[in-house]
Amino acid sequence: MQNQKGEPMNTKHFQTFAIVGVLSFAIAGCATKAGTSQAENQPTMTNTTAGGIQKAMITIDGGKYTPNVVTVERGKPVELTFTGGPELGCGGTVVFKSLNQSKEVESGKSVTFAFTPDKAGEIPFTCGMDMYDGKVVVK
Repeated sequence: MQNQKGEPMNTKHFQTFAIVGVLSFAIAGCATKAGTSQAENQPTMTNTTAGGIQKAMITIDGGKYTPNVVTVERGKPVELTFTGGPELGCGGTVVFKSLNQSKEVESGKSVTFAFTPDKAGEIPFTCGMDMYDGKVVVK
């Protein structure tokens, strides 16, 4: 390796430069949490069936939930169906810590969480490694 003046570059300096570059990219990647783009944060309303059940479909793929915000009404049953896409990663485990529920989902398959929210607020959900995130907004 040579520097800009055509002189040989010290191997130690090159290694330091390479390490700093790699760390910069790693830090930048970790700073952007998966599943939080502006468009995906637009709340999605649930569809209500004749039986009064609020239903929503969520896809897990490519490091995110789509949609990752679902709005429901308090006091009415909710069914959230998560479907695994081809690039699940750690999203294969869906966790609702506040509900004490977690389920495994496979690519091309679906799992459903059923619950009735009794108070307004937010119910977060994550992947098994807490990298993907989303929430149910209860009104």
